[in-house]
Amino acid sequence: MSKLSTNVIAAVLAAVPLFSMSPVAVSEEVLLDSIIAVVNEDIILSSEFVRERATLIRQNPPNLPKGEKLDKAVIERLIAQSLQLQKAAERGIRIDDSSLQRTLEDMARNNKMTISQMRESLNRDGINFLEFRENIRKELVISALSQREIDSNLRVSDEEVEALLDAEAAGSAGYRYELEHILVKVPQQADGETVSTALAVARSVASDARDGIPFNRVLQTQIRSGYTDIEGGNLGSRSLANMPKLFADQVKGMQIGDITEPLRSAAGFHVLQLLTKSSLDQPATIRVRARHILVSTRDGTSASAAKERITAIYNRLSEGADFAALAREVSDDKSSAAKGGDLGWFGRDEMVPRFETLAFSTEPNQLTEPFFTEFGWHVMEVTEREVEENPRSDLEARARDQLRRRKAEDKYDDWLAQLRANAYVELRGFAKNFQ
Repeated sequence: MSKLSTNVIAAVLAAVPLFSMSPVAVSEEVLLDSIIAVVNEDIILSSEFVRERATLIRQNPPNLPKGEKLDKAVIERLIAQSLQLQKAAERGIRIDDSSLQRTLEDMARNNKMTISQMRESLNRDGINFLEFRENIRKELVISALSQREIDSNLRVSDEEVEALLDAEAAGSAGYRYELEHILVKVPQQADGETVSTALAVARSVASDARDGIPFNRVLQTQIRSGYTDIEGGNLGSRSLANMPKLFADQVKGMQIGDITEPLRSAAGFHVLQLLTKSSLDQPATIRVRARHILVSTRDGTSASAAKERITAIYNRLSEGADFAALAREVSDDKSSAAKGGDLGWFGRDEMVPRFETLAFSTEPNQLTEPFFTEFGWHVMEVTEREVEENPRSDLEARARDQLRRRKAEDKYDDWLAQLRANAYVELRGFAKNFQ
């Protein structure tokens, strides 16, 4: 699934998070509006770097690197964005103001807000609304480009759809798999020494994980040791048809807890661990309603202290405490706390992966064990579930969409890497440190 070509509104909505976040200041001083990179005919300014870096810190995705490693990631992110926007301009792709306004209205509506309320919420989180608006425009342009360059060229045959449905009916593909993932990146046209080093790191990652070290600790150990061409995280719960073929071919033969040997792709070496495996519901769960209590780790509370608090809360709930009353009293997610922890109805791809996996695998009126996401420690209760019977036409449409997304994901990284390899990129100023 192309990261920029599917569900763009959900992707950019990371700037309007489900759980409240306070802005984080950039610690380093950077001279604003000096040129830090030339990308073909475009330039990247220090001020763009500062804004993008602050946004990433504010969003705080899993395994966000620190210090110079974060700076390098931000620069590469800006270069990739510049290349795609330049390619979109060559193709005559633009998003007019009326289309942009409709997107913003949809985003506000999905968050149960008006545009004015969304603007106020962004301002409270330290986000300039005009900059946010233009970032949305850029994401929409890039999504349109991806659809033209990648999605429009994808073909899914009737035979492929039938094969997927037959496999699901036979049970070989009728599961969802929750995966942890680490990628040791290998640049395009890397020399043999670089490839060998990356493979050695990937093998070390797999070995450490087999020794029982959690993936996030393995990743952070590598980053702290100075190896920066590595990333990872929880991929969420996916069917075989909704993950890259490279992964699907490995996962369908794995048992829970198994860890793969390094898998080579155009992006580098991947290591996977299977966390959970659950049968696809027939009838299929399409939406759930849930409530939760959050103990945040974003206010300086340590993960261990937060876990102690959520465990105490979980014990009170297990002993019969009223969930809604307790959520109003102690939950750090203030927007849902006011409603007794209620998050309302949501479908797949609307929550962070771990939260979604548990929400769709937990029976109504049951508590989850305390669990951790990038927002902190949670305990959740699913209150309602909505299902559908999936007539044949719906199953075929779902299978076709899953196959298209798998093919798009396989091609997107290759396409972007090729775009980067054919570009003229010159780093200047402090950015030259990240050549």
